[in-house]
Formats: sequence, structure tokens, C-alpha cells
Amino acid sequence: MIDLHVHLRGTITPPMARRLAERNSMNLDATMWTSKGYGWHDFTSFLRAYDHVASVIVTAHDLEEVAYDYLSRSAQLGTTYVEFMLSPPDLMRVGVAFDDQLAALSAARDRALESHGIDCRMIATGVRHLGPEAVMEAARIAVGRRQDILVGFGLTGDERMFSPSDFKEAFRIARSEGLRATAHAGEHLGPDTIIEAIEVLGLERVGHGIRAVESEGVLRQLASAKMPLEVCLSSNLALNLCSSIGAHPAGPLADAGCVIVLGTDDPSFFSTDIETEYRLAAHLGLSAADITAQANAASFRST
Repeated sequence: MIDLHVHLRGTITPPMARRLAERNSMNLDATMWTSKGYGWHDFTSFLRAYDHVASVIVTAHDLEEVAYDYLSRSAQLGTTYVEFMLSPPDLMRVGVAFDDQLAALSAARDRALESHGIDCRMIATGVRHLGPEAVMEAARIAVGRRQDILVGFGLTGDERMFSPSDFKEAFRIARSEGLRATAHAGEHLGPDTIIEAIEVLGLERVGHGIRAVESEGVLRQLASAKMPLEVCLSSNLALNLCSSIGAHPAGPLADAGCVIVLGTDDPSFFSTDIETEYRLAAHLGLSAADITAQANAASFRST
């Protein structure tokens, strides 16, 4: 199994969040917790909860611990490869230099490879709803400090804000230095935004892309281009983007010839793991062997 769409800070489990908060002398908002984990009710409140939990990481050691914890748990399920997304400026604002972030992830990767045989890479991301200047900052940081663990550049955050053209220059900079490109598109907005993002940003993969099912023309373009869609089934269900797994568009997308790869997105918020994602995909008639083969071909680790 391969996990190609996972936000590193979205892997922080509630016990890990409490442990890091205590270690870093932080107070977590008690209203954010439920008996099942983190509490939120829509995408906007999810983003707030995510940022609050993510704030418990304040040192490079914290980052290494979180990454190694997820790799260890994933390896126990049979996962062989993970691509983490992480926004460089976020931790730089609390004093963790990007070099130190990369070193922490490399250390977690080395430990996980040795102990569990699982590998990983990192996609540096800009956060869309923070605006074009923030995404440009992320791109410049990413291309300024290259290590072999860093293979891509992506766009995350609230897809409803700004347009792909606002981030064109940031992606041009990232791609010019050899970083592979992916971006969230077609999750909350319609199918035409997927094609726009691909063309404007020079994408090699699309994060989510499930709204493509609403347009036969977009489906044909994606299938013809063999553009991988990073589908996150549990995330889509949790955020009410589809009513049930049986109603999820991944099956029709695959039937139309689209390339489907899987990700856990923010697994600790959506109560999932990559084994669960593969199991849900099987309910839609998607073969685990096919998904893994497609994910292996679509991964950015060859850079």
C-alpha cells in the first residue's frame, strides 16, 4: 500500500497532541475535543481545529517524532511508501528553520527504513487561503534548501479562496528547480477548476479532483492525460462531500479511465488509515493491486 496524500500535521493523534502540548507547556482548547477525538462540524471549523492541533509541534524533535510515529503505524498495516505534505513557513514562524525541518524528516525516514522498511518523501506546500505572497514564500524556501527527501511542491488549504492564476509564479519557481507539482482542486469547487489548475500550475497530480465526475469533458481530458487523482475517501465522507461510500465518485472516475491513487489526507481527524482507504476502495470495485501500481508510477520519489 502507498499513501500519496497525507498532511504530516494531520497525522497527530490525540494522545500525541496531548503529550506534545504538555512537553511544550501549551494549553489545548478543551472545547475542541470529543469522546471520539477532535471536534469540528464543517470545513471551516476543521481548518481551525487542524491549525490548533498542529500548533503543538514547536521543535524539530517534535516533527521527527510525529513523522516517525505515522510511518511506524503505517508500516504495521503493510504500507511501503508515504508522501508527506508540510508547509515550510509554518514551523519557521516558531523558530524551526527549514533545514532543521528537512533534517528531522530525514532522520524519521532513516529510522523508519531501518526499523520497518517503509520509505517516505516530502512535498513542500503553500497554504492557499493565506494568499499568493505566502505561497510564493513557501516556494522560495523550498527551492532554496534542497535535500533528497524533498521532491515536490503543492497547494493546500481552502480551495474556495483565490484562483490558480494567483499562484502561477510560485509553481513556476518550484518546477524550474525540479520540484514536481500537485495541488488541491475539484474537492469543493467544480470540475472546470481542475483543468484550470492543471494548465496554469503545471500539475503532475491533482489532490482530490472528485468533482471531475460532474463533467464528461473533464473526465475525458483527465483520462486521456492519465492525470493521477489523489482520492481521499474517508476525508470526503467526513466533510460531507458525498453521502455514503456507495455514492462516492471514485468508482465512476475509474470506470471513465481516470487514474486513481489513494491518500489518508488528515487521518487523525477523519479516523482513518491507508488500510481503511484501500478497503473502502474495494467496495467501489477498485483493485488494491491496480491502485498500488498506479501510485508507484505516480509517486514523486524518482526525482
